[in-house]
Amino acid sequence: MPINIYRYIAFFTILFLSYSSSFAQQIKMDGLGICPNSSLRLYVDNPDDYSGFSWQQFVVSSQSWSAQVNGVGGVNGSDLNITESGRYRLFANRKSGNATVSFPEVTVVDLIAPVSEITPASPTNQICKGNSLELRANIVTNVFYNWRLNNSSLNNNNTVIKATKEGKYVLEVIDRTTGCVKSSTPYEITYFSLQQPVITPVPTVCGVSTAGFNLSVNYAGGTFRGPGITNTSMGFFSPQDAKVGTHKIFYSLPQNNSCPNLEDSVQIVVKDPQVVLTSSTGGTDFCIGQPASLQATTGFVSYEWSQNSTILSEVGSKLTITSDADYKVKVSDGECSAEKVFTAKFVNQVQPKITNIPSVCGLNHTAIPLEGTPIGGTFTIDGIAATQFDYAKLGVGKHTVNYEVRGTLSCLNGVANQDVIIHEIPKIEFARTEFMWKGSSVTLQSNYTDPTYLYTWSPNVALSDPKIPTPIANPSATQTYTLKVESPFSSNCSDEKSVDVVVFEKIWIPDVFTPNGDGFNDTWELTNITAYPNAEVRVFNRWGEIAYYSYGAYAGFDGTYNGRVLPMGSYTYHIIPFPDHPELELKGTLAIFR
Repeated sequence: MPINIYRYIAFFTILFLSYSSSFAQQIKMDGLGICPNSSLRLYVDNPDDYSGFSWQQFVVSSQSWSAQVNGVGGVNGSDLNITESGRYRLFANRKSGNATVSFPEVTVVDLIAPVSEITPASPTNQICKGNSLELRANIVTNVFYNWRLNNSSLNNNNTVIKATKEGKYVLEVIDRTTGCVKSSTPYEITYFSLQQPVITPVPTVCGVSTAGFNLSVNYAGGTFRGPGITNTSMGFFSPQDAKVGTHKIFYSLPQNNSCPNLEDSVQIVVKDPQVVLTSSTGGTDFCIGQPASLQATTGFVSYEWSQNSTILSEVGSKLTITSDADYKVKVSDGECSAEKVFTAKFVNQVQPKITNIPSVCGLNHTAIPLEGTPIGGTFTIDGIAATQFDYAKLGVGKHTVNYEVRGTLSCLNGVANQDVIIHEIPKIEFARTEFMWKGSSVTLQSNYTDPTYLYTWSPNVALSDPKIPTPIANPSATQTYTLKVESPFSSNCSDEKSVDVVVFEKIWIPDVFTPNGDGFNDTWELTNITAYPNAEVRVFNRWGEIAYYSYGAYAGFDGTYNGRVLPMGSYTYHIIPFPDHPELELKGTLAIFR
């Protein structure tokens, strides 16, 4: 048989079956029946394939089908919500071919909802807030439970719940097979009337030394507890006992009907701000003319400075000061304040002084305690620590007493010193008698040259200065001088001694002579040499050889030596008038011409 014939057969077979009642759509229900006080939806699959829907309900009393369907929604839609049991059918036009299709009827039955009852564990409708009442559901098999409070689900499917809140409790019992729901009669629970305590808020307490106080609450009869509560019934709060910090205080109030105590709490903040003042020197003293400042504790919200009760413009934590005064700073953290007073004193540069220690003559003097101002310094004598000036131990000489004062400030540091002289009791000695040529001079000198002694030479004749230890004397004739040396510290500390200054006639020495036999200047004449009978005369040639020698009475040098005529030229001479006084030796040069 040709293939096309099979195709035609298959096409007509499908077309026939499509119009057959056995292939018609079925009316479907979204449940097994109608639950009490509920509705049921009837519908068909593929509603978009049809149009002109017409629902009908079988009326038992008239034994006929009526288009007046008792349900929710119209009868011309693909869905129908019904509220009555019975028989229902549907007619619709197929969009393809516009043929009318009759859907088989369905029978809807009434369903029975399960029983729903709430039984309290105790026959009461009032509870204490915070307590609970057990509510029990009736036991039914093959159901779900859903508890509701004030129309809101509690998401609890147990048969027993503990009701802790006031309101209307409803139990929904849901049949697992039919889905029918039965709600119980509401069981309303209320709270016993309670006295809710409220503690009056307390402002921040500034200072732990602040006086204590009673807390205020709207209902009496309860007890207080918490840090700083020293009287639980009166609610007496002691900041000193509580100390600095944030403290939570509780008040517990008993209720009627044996309900649990109700509580309220309040926070009490105790602050005790402390401000510390430090200075740039670390103390209360400052040096005049040097920078000075006060520093308060940082971190506060505001600062107020005053000087001797006069408010200053400075608003920071640091203040520059320049004069003696009482300075006060008042600080605040926004709630509490504190203040501190600082007394500043400006001082001048210290000028240490040493109680005078007399210079003396000799060592037989009582030791003197060392004293100085301002007190508190240290003494040294010649660099060694000391507490007294002991003349006998220190001995003759100049001793430097040093007094040093040290303070916390640079202007409180200072040093004073004093030189103390201990003179020895003078005992004058002269080395020898002084000799001098007439017309010359000599320096007078004893064994004392210390300028701290007093010197007096007498007579004041031909002296450069009679008040110094080494004056220059140039008397015209032999003269005796007396020296008095005395300590400036005692008139009984002195000595006197004399020295002779012997004045000799000067020997006149020519520096040239002409031994040529002309009877004029033929010998080297030494005027006044005869006054010195022990004089010694030497003449040397340029090689240092003796050219002439005389001792005793001078006979005159004629330019010869041992009968030999000396050549012309330059010679040196040494004349010693007093052999025991070589310091009076006369030296020079002479020339021989012929």
